[in-house]
Amino acid sequence: MNRRVHMKTAGQIVGIFALLVAIYSFQQRERKGILFFQTISCILFTTHFLLLGAYTGAAFNLIGLGRCLVFYHRGQKRWASSPIWLAVFFVLILGTVVATWDGVVTLFPTSAMFFTTVSLWVSKARFVRLLSLPSSPLWLIYNLINRSYAGILTESFMMVSILIAIVRFDILGIKEPEPNNT
Repeated sequence: MNRRVHMKTAGQIVGIFALLVAIYSFQQRERKGILFFQTISCILFTTHFLLLGAYTGAAFNLIGLGRCLVFYHRGQKRWASSPIWLAVFFVLILGTVVATWDGVVTLFPTSAMFFTTVSLWVSKARFVRLLSLPSSPLWLIYNLINRSYAGILTESFMMVSILIAIVRFDILGIKEPEPNNT
C-alpha cells in the first residue's frame, strides 16, 4: 500500500474514536459536560480530516476546538462571557470559507458551524441540543462528498443521540439516578 492509503486508513481509525466521543458528548446532562467531550472530539476530528485531505473540515474543527475551550469558561470567567466571542468565531468561520473554498460543498460545514456556534453559546443544555440538531445533516453531506466514513457514521449517530437526549431530558424530564452508597 502506498503512503496516501495508509494516511486515509489512519484517518478513518482516528475518526471512529472521534465518533465515540462525539456521541457520548450529547448524553451529558450539563452544558459543561457536552463541551468537554466536544473539545476532545474536535481534536480527533481535526486529525481525521487532515489525514483525509479534507482541509475545510480540519480547519473548522480547529475553530470548534477554540470555540469549545472559550465557551467552556463562559459564565465563570469574565473574558469568556463577552458576546464579542460570537463575532470572533463568525469572522473565523467566514475567513475559513475564503481560505479553504472548495466549491459549493464548503457551504455545508460553514452553515453547520454557524448553528453549532450559536448552540454552544446558549446557557441551557436543552437549547444546546435543539440548536445542534441542524448541524448534523449539513456535516453529513460534507462527509459523504469527502468519503469520511467515520464522519458519516458520526453525524448519523449524532442525530440519533441528540434526539434521544431531547426525549430523555427535555421531553420526559428523566433525572439521573442518585448514586447508591451501599
